Amino acid sequence: MRPRPPSLRVKKRYVLTEIVPPWISPDVRSLSTTVHEAITSLWGDASTALMQPAVVYAEPGIAILRCRRGTERNLITALSTVVMENEQPIALHPQATSGTILSLKKRCEYLRQKIRVENIVWRGKNCTAYRFRGHKVDLLERGIKGQNVIFFTDDDCEEM
Repeated sequence: MRPRPPSLRVKKRYVLTEIVPPWISPDVRSLSTTVHEAITSLWGDASTALMQPAVVYAEPGIAILRCRRGTERNLITALSTVVMENEQPIALHPQATSGTILSLKKRCEYLRQKIRVENIVWRGKNCTAYRFRGHKVDLLERGIKGQNVIFFTDDDCEEM
């Protein structure tokens, strides 16, 4: 069977989303399930089937989602209802919409530059510091019993 010509193919749109907090790196399958459940609970099964949502690309702090053209507003609305993913609090903030994955991957560079990751020692403990633009710093302290998040600003970093 021959492939369909471009005029008969289903048009798709891709949505670039920022994953907050940035140290959570969900896999594509679990993030896809979470997004699909959010869309289904908000819009129902029929609209979800029409939308054809899918997670195309995921890395720490960034995800690219796919849907049919014309349904991207419904997808973006449903992303605001995502609050948990695998027992971890998570938020998905849409950043851009495009017709190609390549153009969104170029925009990913801006999101990667927005956060600087450093390994530091704070109060005798090894921590990972996530420095954001706007003088906000999140310390992720990893211990035997799990991880602890410490929030402070650049002014508090002078003691490090």
